[in-house]
This record gives sequence, structure tokens and C-alpha cells, in this order.
Amino acid sequence: MRRSGGTVTAEVVAEAREEYGIPHSTLFRLVARFRKTQRISSLKPKKRGTKEGVTRLYPRTERVIAEQVDDFWLKKERPSFAALLRRIREVCLAEGLSAPARRTVQRRVSELIPISAARKRGEREIEAASTPSPGQLSVAKPNALWQIDHTIVDVIVVDEQYRQPIGRPVLTIAIDVCTRMVAGFHLSLEAPSRTSVGLCLLHAVYDKTAWLDERGIEIPWPIAGVMSG
Repeated sequence: MRRSGGTVTAEVVAEAREEYGIPHSTLFRLVARFRKTQRISSLKPKKRGTKEGVTRLYPRTERVIAEQVDDFWLKKERPSFAALLRRIREVCLAEGLSAPARRTVQRRVSELIPISAARKRGEREIEAASTPSPGQLSVAKPNALWQIDHTIVDVIVVDEQYRQPIGRPVLTIAIDVCTRMVAGFHLSLEAPSRTSVGLCLLHAVYDKTAWLDERGIEIPWPIAGVMSG
């Protein structure tokens, strides 16, 4: 395909359509993209679909899913997933919302923290098997061993402007086994991950003086530093 002084002429458009089957509107978009980036790679087709980590659900729909999973599905009686799906659809219909797809609800359920779900349902055997027992650990001094766990906080965060529900935050917390003191924590609306654990550890090893001063807290928080077994 030829250019005429950097201008996309009618001849160029016709040639591109005939040789490559590119519509004129697509051609102009490609040209604009290339002029902006000056990179040939910018002409590569973009992946379709929702980007990773991005959700298309309205916050109100997310709230319905979270509430029904927590209040209806996480029960000792263990309702079926089909029953959970029907319940979510009924509530969405009553509130004038579009019901989420089955696979969307499945993803939300799969993101649950197993130990938190077991605790909510009163499944003591599963909780005991999943929870490290301090009595089985022999720790002679502070800052020698920490235990890290995650839990969903029992609050719903709303946006500042419209007060619409955003979601329930997850608390990642590190506890010193010897003293049972909280060494550090991280609060996030994201699901537990290596990032949340890393930020929790970062908070744990740093001196807490400046952090406490910024928030006007006058209670001492002496634990800090890298673990030394």
C-alpha cells in the first residue's frame, strides 16, 4: 500500500479494500493509531472481551451476589448451588437488576476463602484442619514466627459520590506466634493474593511510629523488624 505525502488518499483506501479487505473506517483508525504511537505493533488486532481483573457487573449486582452467598449459601444446611443461583436471580428481579450469568456466580464462589467459609458454616472439623494450632508450635521468643491469614470484613464499602456499594474488603493479617500480637495487616477490596501477603509483611517489618502518628494514635505498637528464628 502506498502513501501520498503522508496523506491517506481515495486511491490508497480503494487499494487497501481490494488487496486486504480492510474497510475505509478501519483503515483510518489504524492510521490514526500508528501516527499516535509510531509503532508497527500498534496495528496488531486488539484482544476482544473484558480485560483481566475488570468486571462488567454493576456494584448493586455485586452486592446482591455477596449478600446471598454470605447470608443464604454459607449456611450449615449447605443449600445447592442451583438454589443459590435461583435466589440471586429472584433478588435481582425484585430490585430491577439484570441477573448475573452462572459462570459469574461460580467465579465469586470459587474466590471464597475456604477457612472463612468453613467457619461461617460451623464446619469445625474443616476449620480445625485448616487452622494452625499455636499449641503445636514451639516459639521461644518474639518475632521468630508469624502466622498469616485472610478474612472478609463484615462491612460493605460504598463509593464517596453516589454511595453505591462497591464490595466487602478482605483483611490480611500477620500475627506473632509467641506474643499473639498483630505484627502487620493489609486491607483491600481485591481477593487474597501474593500482593496482599507481601504488603502485609511490608507493614509488619516496618517501624509503626510514623504510621501511628499519621493517624493520631498514641498507643505503642512495638513489633517491627525482620523475623529472626
